[in-house]
Amino acid sequence: MNTRSFAQRRMLSGLVTLAAAALLGGCAIYTPSGLSDMSAVDICELEYMQRPNLSPAGKQAIQSELQRRNDNCGNHAAEVRERFEAFMWRETYGKHDSPS
Repeated sequence: MNTRSFAQRRMLSGLVTLAAAALLGGCAIYTPSGLSDMSAVDICELEYMQRPNLSPAGKQAIQSELQRRNDNCGNHAAEVRERFEAFMWRETYGKHDSPS
């Protein structure tokens, strides 16, 4: 007979799922062709939101694309900040209105 309770098994399962999600969360690969399809604001938002998770290759791909466009994220800081504030509002308050 298994001596672990249902709650212990469920907690362990949740921890394993969380660890796997954390590991896979930083594995996104940003290619030049994928970035070239994005607007400069989208690229800067991506860099801002994913900064801690970006690999050195991902950071380099973003910087290379911005250099190719002769642009930088400083030019889009206000819009990126507005998008981030809207995102945080939705995450904090917006889900209470939505049944999903």
